[in-house]
Amino acid sequence: MSSSSVKYESDTGSDERAQRTRTKIQANFQIARPPPKSSLRFAPKLLLQIQQLAPNHRPVPVLGIWQPPFRKSKLTRDFHQRVKLRSSDMYATLDETYVTSSTGQRQDPSNSEQDDDSAPPHKDVVAAMCQSDETISDIHFRDARCSWQVSAGSTGPAQSTQCYRFTINDEQRDSSDPGRMTLQWEKRSKENAPAGSVDAAKFVLLLIDRTARRKSRIATMTPGGFEIVVRKTSILEHLQVCLDLTEPVSSTSTRDPHEALETWLYTQTLTMGVWVAYQEGWLN
Repeated sequence: MSSSSVKYESDTGSDERAQRTRTKIQANFQIARPPPKSSLRFAPKLLLQIQQLAPNHRPVPVLGIWQPPFRKSKLTRDFHQRVKLRSSDMYATLDETYVTSSTGQRQDPSNSEQDDDSAPPHKDVVAAMCQSDETISDIHFRDARCSWQVSAGSTGPAQSTQCYRFTINDEQRDSSDPGRMTLQWEKRSKENAPAGSVDAAKFVLLLIDRTARRKSRIATMTPGGFEIVVRKTSILEHLQVCLDLTEPVSSTSTRDPHEALETWLYTQTLTMGVWVAYQEGWLN
């Protein structure tokens, strides 16, 4: 996979100018890893838990990342796409609701105390990460009719920047056409970090709009967690277009539009980031 020769207008360098405006969406998440546990894999295996860090609040366990059991399961029976989970794949559960800019403090759901790996089938399965072959993977989200195709490659000057590209699967579009919207995690080097160590790397998430020829920075990921920041209304508008292209199901249309977009962005970013972290060996 290589980057297109088209030049894109970038929002990624305008963070300092945007500081003066009110932040539209901002959230921080940390990655918590469970202690090792021997298991015959008759039950799903918890790989990690993503916790939202909110002011004046305990860390909120929002997303659990699991590997399915060896036996067949019906974990994805509520998905709009046909998803076949293998034991080497992963899936995500929504454990507690996100703290959003519109909700602030929120009530914990009744199943929030189920924080061990003995009862994952009762949790809310929201995404499935499936390895199709050595180069292509698919990520399915329960609340969307379209899935995402994932490929690894390089971009930037001399194709020197490692990246993971996520494109929307659309049966009506030719397979060679990446579509209007692309989400792309690009690798960066962290300052003052030992060369060659895991901590020396980070990834930034870019939203690329091919029609508008614009790319916007959405999030940053390190082995320890995520930071999601959106300060511009124009970026929110591009994100809304991206959400609409995935053909969300009707359950998301009854909510406050900004809250629906915010929670969608959190789940997309965290799930796709986990897939990248897994490929990079960060989950070992």
